[in-house]
Amino acid sequence: MHAILPPWTDPDPALLARLGDVIDPDRKVLAALERITPLSGKRTADAGTGIGHYPMLLARRTGRTYGIESEPELLEAARVRAGQAHQPNIRIVEGHPEALPLRDGAVDIVLHGLIDPDDACLPAIAEALRVIRPGGRLIVMGYYGRDDVGPLLDPEVVQHALEATQRRTGWWLRHDFKIKVVHARFDLHDESTAQELLVRLYGERGRAVLEAPHRTSLELKLGLYHRARR
Repeated sequence: MHAILPPWTDPDPALLARLGDVIDPDRKVLAALERITPLSGKRTADAGTGIGHYPMLLARRTGRTYGIESEPELLEAARVRAGQAHQPNIRIVEGHPEALPLRDGAVDIVLHGLIDPDDACLPAIAEALRVIRPGGRLIVMGYYGRDDVGPLLDPEVVQHALEATQRRTGWWLRHDFKIKVVHARFDLHDESTAQELLVRLYGERGRAVLEAPHRTSLELKLGLYHRARR
C-alpha cells in the first residue's frame, strides 16, 4: 500500500486497516507471490509491515513469519492484531529497513514495501539480502502504473514508476530485479467508503474520480520486483 499512498499520509492504523480491505480484495498479490516462489513452510519477513497485513494473510501458508516495523503506533497495532489472530508462527518485531533484527540467512523470503527504485535504497536492499538464505528471494511490492489509479497520483510519481520499469533501461532491471505485474483493483463498491478514502488521500483528484460516473473499482497495477540471493 505504501506504493500508492501520498508521502504525507499519517501512520493511522484504522486507515491502513480500511485500505487493506479495499486494495486488492481478490488477493491477487498472494497468488502472484506463490507463482514467484513456493510459500509453503517458508520462513518469511515482511519489512515495513505496517499493521501486519501481509503476515496475517501469509500465516497459514508459510512457516515462521516476521512482521518488522519501526513506527511505534503501527508496531503496537500489528502486535495486537497478531495476538488476536492466534497464529503462533507470527512474530511482530521492531526494526528498520537498514537494520533488520534477524541473523544472516534467517529467512527464505523477504517482502518489502519500503524500497523505492532509487539508489538511496541500495543499503536497504543489501540488508534484506543479508537476512535471506542463499537461493531465497527478495520481493518488493511497488507501483507499476499504466492503470486507473495513475490520475489520482502526482504526475512525478507516475513518471518515476514508468521510467523505473522500462525494459532494459529501467532501474529495477538494471539492479537485477525481475518484474511481475499484478492486475489488482481498488474496490469502490461502497460509495461512502470510496468518498472518504479517495478525498482523504487524494484531495481534488479523488473528488474528480467520484464526480465521474460511478465505478465499482479502479484498475490497480502493482509490480512485484523480485531478486534471488545468489
